Amino acid sequence: MAIFSSEEARKILTKVSGYSKADACEVNLNGTNGGNIRYARNSVSTAGENSDATLVVQSNFGKKSGVATVNEFDDASLEKVVRRSE
Repeated sequence: MAIFSSEEARKILTKVSGYSKADACEVNLNGTNGGNIRYARNSVSTAGENSDATLVVQSNFGKKSGVATVNEFDDASLEKVVRRSE
């Protein structure tokens, strides 16, 4: 998964916060790029790259709070993660 542009990230965060019915809602979008190299007999035998993005939603109702995480970004998954956090 590619890292989101600032416009794509803003669009996702706005959409998710719009789904919320909580008193307060905090939304965090995190992304990572990484890689690995495996050596055998003093030479590279395998190499790989991984990329991941995660959305964390925290919903607050008074003193109660709930947190849910998702790494799928279709509309149904975004709404579902908000409902789970609520």
